[in-house]
Amino acid sequence: MTIPPPWLNDTIEITKLCNLFIDRLNKQPASERQKPVEIPLNKKTIPSLFIQGETADHLWDLIKSLEEDHQIFHIRKKKHKDPFAPEYIQARLILQSRGEDVLRGWLQREKGFTPLQAWRKTVTANQHRFPGKTEKLSAHHVAMYGMNEEDIVEAFARLANYQQAGLSLRQLSSRCFYGDSKFLDNREELIRELYPDLQISPRPVMVNIFIPVTIHGILFIENQDSYTRAITGSPAMCKNWVLVYVAGFKGSAARIRQPDGVSLHYHGKSNNVLQKQLEAWWFAQQTNEWPVCFWGDMDYSGMGILKALKQRFPEVYAWPPGYEPMLKLLQQQKGHLSEMVDKQAQQDPGITGCEFADKVLLPAMRQKQAFIDQEVIY
Repeated sequence: MTIPPPWLNDTIEITKLCNLFIDRLNKQPASERQKPVEIPLNKKTIPSLFIQGETADHLWDLIKSLEEDHQIFHIRKKKHKDPFAPEYIQARLILQSRGEDVLRGWLQREKGFTPLQAWRKTVTANQHRFPGKTEKLSAHHVAMYGMNEEDIVEAFARLANYQQAGLSLRQLSSRCFYGDSKFLDNREELIRELYPDLQISPRPVMVNIFIPVTIHGILFIENQDSYTRAITGSPAMCKNWVLVYVAGFKGSAARIRQPDGVSLHYHGKSNNVLQKQLEAWWFAQQTNEWPVCFWGDMDYSGMGILKALKQRFPEVYAWPPGYEPMLKLLQQQKGHLSEMVDKQAQQDPGITGCEFADKVLLPAMRQKQAFIDQEVIY
């Protein structure tokens, strides 16, 4: 078996493209075909190739490597096309005679079963090892590079050794799935079905906080660079605000206002009295009159974070001193289109629950179809 290129496991779309050839051969073997398998290069078969930029150029280089260095397929380019269009536009990949055996070896896909069929057969043979239900485990093929179906099912079965250990999801994943601590991310519901009595320790949300000498309010900041600059007093309008940085949407985690679900990290030396007042408010032990605000990117993702944050901090609202200068830049046509920076996947959050965001910021973004990142303010 030829050794797969070292980059294959790091390029999901190339791996999927290779699997497409095997999927089609499993449905109809090469011996029953009059022509070799052909796959067109389009937005369906390899989407990122058609978002022009460095990623697309890199993917195209890898596809050419599979032709030139590994003889997996032949690239048939369109004869008559726009001379300014990329050469892969309307190109087709034609599997070469050695391509099937090489791809099956690389992808560990033997002839006879589709990946899902082989997976379900393995799960069924091992279902007696799980105290719970295996329907979710059988529903979708679970893959891990370098491991076959038996290896992966065995890893799920190893979780039985830690049912009462009270480990975090990342710890369980690392111990059972060959040192990969992230394999079980987004699979908690699945393993709870397999092990109804499994005890999983929640991973505390990491929160970074700066407390000034005098507090005028609490300001959640989306981006780390803006948070670290704000600590140093830039922009000046951040002075006398408690500054809070929580990565992404983690600020909306249900456990963030529970003492055992959050880890508060303070920058520098904080006034103990103010720190206790802040924590009493944070853990809902007492109220205060401090305004609570959010400042982040002026895009749909930023507004989505604001909406999610309101689930845990109902009083939070978009911070006018931060957003007003960003709004002004947007109105001056100084924003960026979603296509320019790969933000097409961002979803309009609809209504956030903040009047300023819902009546001013979001309508401006929708009208201009453009965004402004937070770091523009300094």
